Amino acid sequence: MKKLSGWQKVGLFAGIGCFSFVALLVAGFAIAVFYAKSTLADLGDTTPTRVERAIPIEPLEPPAAVAAPSGAAPQAGEAPGAMQLIVDLQEGSFDIEPGEPNGRVQVEGRFSEALYELTHDTETRDGTTRTTIRFRSKAPGWARLLAGVGGEGEDSPRLTLRLPPAVPIDLSLNVRMGESYIELGGLTLSDLGLDLSMGNHRVDFRKPVAANVGRVRLNARMGNVTVDNLGNARARSVDASGSMGNLIADLGGEWQPGSEAELSFTQSMGEVRVRVPSRVRLEADVRDSEGTPRSVPESDQPTDPNAPIIKLRVSTSMGEGRVTRY
Repeated sequence: MKKLSGWQKVGLFAGIGCFSFVALLVAGFAIAVFYAKSTLADLGDTTPTRVERAIPIEPLEPPAAVAAPSGAAPQAGEAPGAMQLIVDLQEGSFDIEPGEPNGRVQVEGRFSEALYELTHDTETRDGTTRTTIRFRSKAPGWARLLAGVGGEGEDSPRLTLRLPPAVPIDLSLNVRMGESYIELGGLTLSDLGLDLSMGNHRVDFRKPVAANVGRVRLNARMGNVTVDNLGNARARSVDASGSMGNLIADLGGEWQPGSEAELSFTQSMGEVRVRVPSRVRLEADVRDSEGTPRSVPESDQPTDPNAPIIKLRVSTSMGEGRVTRY
């Protein structure tokens, strides 16, 4: 048998080493998949089933009203006796829309109750009722990923939440790791907070809210967010910030005559686009990542002295900000 040269020995050892490394990787992956499937099997049947819930969000006995000082009028745009509603959703496809005026949040959808849980809790403190609705995974993400269960496709959780339009609500909505369509037109909102991340999300106000929103806060991260008909929210102020994604806002809708609103859009590592209807009076301050003012396309301001006034500020970092009139 011919004796191997030094380079041949090096090649042989390298080949054996690479083969052994690949074999270890394959064996390790197989063991991880087996362990993931056994972990999920311990949770029960992972087949998605249809789920329907009715979650009451009004207290059994409404808190006593606090009388206003003599001669004082309630502030415009506030919904008296608003209760706090916190909705925290993750890992799925979610639709949120107005429902029936029955004091309950109607939830329906399809998901595996072995892998995910839908919980709610209502408490009253200092005369204010707060309801928290949560949808989240019960199984470790790595286990579902390796086992190929509960990800994209028909097995992915899908939920629809219908909010009662007649109940005054302080709404905080958190949606992450998924996609959502959020329709808030017609609701009775006193305050609105939106935290949307890691997915594609669309917020719409197809018709005016029943009570003017005092403030809208929007935080968008690692995804694309679109807001339509923001004028129908009739907010006194809008504070929107985003990072690692794109934010598109349309300011159409029925702004109240004679109203004045302050809107701020701040974006980093992405693009922000704001569309402003010509029927409102615009005062815009648009700046790039260096803080240099950017020009806004000229457009005739409305001649109506009672036209709504929008004070708009747009700033970007590592991205582009654009304001257009239509």
